[in-house]
Amino acid sequence: MIPLESLTSCFQGLIPAWLCTCSRDGVPNVAILSHVDYVDSRHVALSFQFFNKSKRNVSENPKAMVRLYDPDTMQVYALRLRFVRTETEGPLFESMRLRIEAIASYSGLKGIFRLLGADVYEVLSVEPVEHEAGLLALAAARGPRSAQPSGVPFTMKALQELSERIHRAPTLDCLLDAILETLESIFGFRHSMILLASDRPERLETIASRGYREGGVGSEVGFGEGIIGMVAEARKPIRISGMLRQLVYADAVAKRAQLSGLSPDAQRIPLPGLPNPESQLGIPLLVRDELIGVLCIETDTSYRFHEEDRAYLEVLGGYLAIAIQNALLRERAEEAEPLPPRPGAPQPSAEVRPRIELTHYRSDECILVDGEYLVRSLPAKILWKILNERQASGQSEFTNRLLRLDKSLGLPAFKDNLESRLILLRRRLEQRCPEIRIVQSGRGRFRLELSGEVALAERP
Repeated sequence: MIPLESLTSCFQGLIPAWLCTCSRDGVPNVAILSHVDYVDSRHVALSFQFFNKSKRNVSENPKAMVRLYDPDTMQVYALRLRFVRTETEGPLFESMRLRIEAIASYSGLKGIFRLLGADVYEVLSVEPVEHEAGLLALAAARGPRSAQPSGVPFTMKALQELSERIHRAPTLDCLLDAILETLESIFGFRHSMILLASDRPERLETIASRGYREGGVGSEVGFGEGIIGMVAEARKPIRISGMLRQLVYADAVAKRAQLSGLSPDAQRIPLPGLPNPESQLGIPLLVRDELIGVLCIETDTSYRFHEEDRAYLEVLGGYLAIAIQNALLRERAEEAEPLPPRPGAPQPSAEVRPRIELTHYRSDECILVDGEYLVRSLPAKILWKILNERQASGQSEFTNRLLRLDKSLGLPAFKDNLESRLILLRRRLEQRCPEIRIVQSGRGRFRLELSGEVALAERP
């Protein structure tokens, strides 16, 4: 029998499979499956959602056949199966449920496409189908696909270099950049982002990204929204391949919403992402069951992430979470320690200074610059506070400790994540309002620099 392990590409859900069952009376039924899950060398799992006829047939006659398609060669394989059991909990069920929920959440259908059970089948035989009309011609027309990456080079040398880069990072700001740079230079992941827990409950904010035209710093994801939100909600890794096909419906729903007069929130920063993603992997960053954030990696390669990649990156995510948390704690503990100015920090220009207008909306806790959304929540409060101090007294040097003592900011007494909020604010200003700069001048210290005339206005 052909080993199931050799059909890796067939289990990625790139081409729908066919499930063939038969009733006790010999009446056949064929249903289309979006995904067949590999369980082990002798078993596969099928999702039990809507296929009532197939489910009824299997309960009467436990034999079935699945036709799988190799997306590279268009070779068809027939798997003869025998139904074993239905799982409604456990690791296999959770893995399948999270993938379905993540895709459904893109189109606002989370909770509708519910997984009722994971049907486990024993694989009795695997046979190649010699010929199927049209497939060979299609494969020939497509031509050979480029070779797929052989996997993530998780060698001891690579992990040692990652560890050294993390230890060399003097600040949380540098640490975040070092992590994403290393994911690209050593492990080959060119598109990645890190989202940390927001000051608002059950929200994540993008604090660093790499490989995207728009950095998306400050973009938010709610728990349960898309792959990232589902990873945060379940605190488990999620891997999806063949996303483009699965997201076609989500795009249709979004367009229909726009035709109905609905539009995206103008006060929301778009999440960075590839225009045509094919594979996406989300890893929770956990420290002692506390969610620090989420690492998301995506690619336009159809089945870039294999099971071993997910396992390695899950372990790596735990290490990165500890590094990020330690950087936050270290910066808070050493706020009085001076640091040299950030190299290359732009200096105020003596030329004609442009005029910019910042408007603070108290009810929404957000700031607009020249009528365009800039930032909200705690970063908005901080920016408004220091701009008003600068305007009233000319003060330009500030410390994290003074911000923590300021009751008007409403910082929580425990784990306020002030350092990460300041990084987000600084990077957001660099992208959308470079006339205002926040420059780190020491451990727990920063300087406000203006290269333009700033007008402040406040609205209810």
